[in-house]
Amino acid sequence: MTTTPARRAFHGRTAELELLGAALRRTAEQGASAVLLGGDAGVGKTRLVGEFGRLAATGGATVLTGRALDIADAPSFWPVVSALRDHVRAGSGPAARVFGEALDRLDGTNGVAGDRVGMLGELGALVGRAAHTAPVVLVVDDLHWSDRSTRDLFAYLLAGLATEPVLLVGTYRDDPGGGVPAALLPLATELRRHRSVTFRQVEPLSRGELAELLGIWVPDRPDLEPLVWRHSAGNVFLAEETVRAVLGGDPRGVPQTVRELVRAGTAGLSPAAHDVVRTVAAGVGVVEHVLLAAVLDRPGAELAVAVREAVDAGFVVVTGGDSYALRHGLMSEVVAGDLLPAERIELHGRYARALSGCDVPGTAARLAHHWQKAGHPAEALTAAVAAAEEAERLHGYAEAHRHWLRAATLPVPGAAAARGGYLERAAGAAELAGDHDSAVALLSERMADPDAPTGLEEAVLRARLGRYLMSAGQAGEAEEAYRRAATALPPGGGPVAAAVASDSGTPGPRADVMPVDPADAARAEVLAGYAAALLARADFVAARTVAQEALEPARRVGEPRVLASVLGVLGFGAAYTRDGEAGLEALSEAVAIAEATGDPATLGECLLRRAELLSGPLNALDDGVAAARAGAERMAELGLGRTASVSLRALAANGLFRKGAWDEGEQEVTLAWAAGPAGAEMIELRLARARLRMGRGDLDGSEQDLAAVELVAGSTGLPKLRLPLLILRAGLEMWRGRPEVAFAHVGAGLDVVESGIDDVWAVAPLLWHGARAYAEAVIAGRTPDAGGLRRLRRHRRELIDRADRSDPALRGVLATYEAMCTAEDARITAGAGPETWGDVADLLERLGQPYPTAYARLRSAEALLGGRRATGAAELARAAAGAQALRAAPLLAEIAAVARRARIVVPDLPSGNARPAPASSPPPSPVDDPLSTLTGRELEVLEVLAAGATNKEIAARLFIAPKTVAAHLARIFAKLGVTNRTQAAGVLRRHVPEPERAE
Repeated sequence: MTTTPARRAFHGRTAELELLGAALRRTAEQGASAVLLGGDAGVGKTRLVGEFGRLAATGGATVLTGRALDIADAPSFWPVVSALRDHVRAGSGPAARVFGEALDRLDGTNGVAGDRVGMLGELGALVGRAAHTAPVVLVVDDLHWSDRSTRDLFAYLLAGLATEPVLLVGTYRDDPGGGVPAALLPLATELRRHRSVTFRQVEPLSRGELAELLGIWVPDRPDLEPLVWRHSAGNVFLAEETVRAVLGGDPRGVPQTVRELVRAGTAGLSPAAHDVVRTVAAGVGVVEHVLLAAVLDRPGAELAVAVREAVDAGFVVVTGGDSYALRHGLMSEVVAGDLLPAERIELHGRYARALSGCDVPGTAARLAHHWQKAGHPAEALTAAVAAAEEAERLHGYAEAHRHWLRAATLPVPGAAAARGGYLERAAGAAELAGDHDSAVALLSERMADPDAPTGLEEAVLRARLGRYLMSAGQAGEAEEAYRRAATALPPGGGPVAAAVASDSGTPGPRADVMPVDPADAARAEVLAGYAAALLARADFVAARTVAQEALEPARRVGEPRVLASVLGVLGFGAAYTRDGEAGLEALSEAVAIAEATGDPATLGECLLRRAELLSGPLNALDDGVAAARAGAERMAELGLGRTASVSLRALAANGLFRKGAWDEGEQEVTLAWAAGPAGAEMIELRLARARLRMGRGDLDGSEQDLAAVELVAGSTGLPKLRLPLLILRAGLEMWRGRPEVAFAHVGAGLDVVESGIDDVWAVAPLLWHGARAYAEAVIAGRTPDAGGLRRLRRHRRELIDRADRSDPALRGVLATYEAMCTAEDARITAGAGPETWGDVADLLERLGQPYPTAYARLRSAEALLGGRRATGAAELARAAAGAQALRAAPLLAEIAAVARRARIVVPDLPSGNARPAPASSPPPSPVDDPLSTLTGRELEVLEVLAAGATNKEIAARLFIAPKTVAAHLARIFAKLGVTNRTQAAGVLRRHVPEPERAE
């Protein structure tokens, strides 16, 4: 495990670096200019100018960096003179020699302490001479501490160097009240009149940027992000110190250095100002002035003076116009932590009493906190329940979860009976907030209580537990929870309950019609949840059976939330019969009902199913993507930004991938990722991102996403997640040139299919990947076991049979995949017509699928180049144009390989058909490397031969005649001094490792 954060890691600040780089480039045209960077202490100004200096020096600039001293009598021009000395010690070349001679002269005459005006001229001339040979960057860090002479030098250089390329960079710490510190005001006022001077604030990192930086510092501790953000609010120094403290053994992450600085600072405050700081630290977030006045109960003028002192000292900042907060969360932690127990209890009690009479935002939540801290649990409970209900009304489910949990844990006499209900509400809020693991843990705790419900209530709670488990990605546990829930239903449950009871080894109820009784609501909710779980595992037949049984009780009791869920299951499954339009109508009705109920979870479920039906089985891709995007926005409005909104954005990204709008797909992934999803939503999003990364050529990034998914989906067995994972795994291995490994992944996918799923929409691409992997493995001379091929073809026949029983739109999609499989077979079938892939490409183009269209054009070109070269070259050009439009790097590389083998030039391909030798290596001699005697074409022939190809296969692979292959082989044998194919292949293997051979 990492023990300290990597101090040298630099992250972000792209905009600031570009600003500095642009300023440096402008100096060549406009002469001297300056950039002044302000910001809070520790925000990262020093690291920023250090990184810029490194980049500027790499680009050929002379970089001088000095730092002002925080002492009263610092030597004149100290930052500049010390920068010159450092450059002389570390550098070489004309500038270092010029600076060295000047410093020797100054030392000999005590020039640094001599005439200030003369020194201004001397240093100005010195910097100007250095700029004649290269641009000069002069950096003065902590300019607010600099002496007057150094500040005057800034203005002097700007005025005197009219044409020389000199960039002045200064950093300064903001005044505690904000803005330029008093010591710099005269200089700042003068510099603002110069058009060549730019002032820029260096802001704290955003939460996302800080999370990325923590991933560099401590990649094995993602759990630290909330604490570090709370302490630092994006301040890099405080973030680093917090991490250091945690890794050093302090779980609160309060570094000793910061604790001592805060204590030393507060010790210098007056008692009244110290009270202000302590009171603000004990508040929840920002503290309004009216609340602060009520808590402190001081005269207005006295309070104003105390607040001004605390602000001027840099402890308190004004936020929102009439509110206060301490400068950083870490400062609040230190100050509040130093309160004695009696002080803390008294202060929180004053807050609670003051809040009871104040009209400020979030009163209930703050009352709950302060009453609890003050030792009044009964008052805290009342406030916590009110805060939880308010948060739910505002769709603040994460906050509601915390408030309900507080209510469940407060030790209030007589409230134990209500604890179970609070736990249930806390679990429900956690689920809506996307914290699926907490939802599972809380509801499990509830059901383990000695007074846990039994009978119908137990069945409902177990069904909810099943839903939470499904969201957490624990499919096996979820199904078991639903089975137990169905078993807990009373007799009269119909065939499904009977089947469940039979599975559990207990007698089942009669398979008769369920009577209308109060149990209908519980029965409908349990069976609706069970149907949704079966749908998620792609067992559509069982899902429809259970949903049909839930439909009547749901309609009888008028439970719209459950009815919407049931209709959603039935509607989605209808597309796998012959009535997709009826399914879409059912889903539209489900969405309308769910919207009317105001239940966001059910609405999200229905919106997702409708968008999935449109973009999937019904193949209405534009409508499906639009529905997914609109649904994502709606879910975010309702507070489900981490859950349903993420699933809908992942679905939209997949649709945009198929449409060829990859940039838009990446934007959807980025938006969803920013929400911090977990559980099943995080898996869906990673799969979508892996697909986009793979298409663009980021194979390592795709591998990272798939590995993360495998940790969860690999153990749950949820087909909805497992099958896409294996398909993407197969695709990744094919781009890596390992088709036999890809074929093995397809075999694992068939194991999933044979476990009982009937989602032909998901199975079809698996079968095409299998046909492609088998063909490429055969071509590469690594033919897989014939049993795998027989198994694959059996599933293909079954898919054709299923297509006949599906909706016409789905039938057309399945027919397209079968045409692709047939075309893959043609690649290794003697006498196959070259027009097969052309027909497939035309079909895919009509369907608006540019990526597979470009792939099919490539295969069509391969088939044509052997006999109809001009037509094949034109087809290859169309493939290249399509792949280039998508920036599909792996596909472009394969197209380029075909062009190289065919010896044709194709526009839109990456430049260079030959494989360059490493730049650092000298050309090999014929003695050291006999392969160097071969021409490029002869080497290509030898590489294909080494894979075990016959002369005919070599000719097909390289698009040349068999007689030409024989002539090439004769020359190869002669040049290598061998007499047969085995010996020639052996020479290649000895001198070129397999991963380095050309495609």
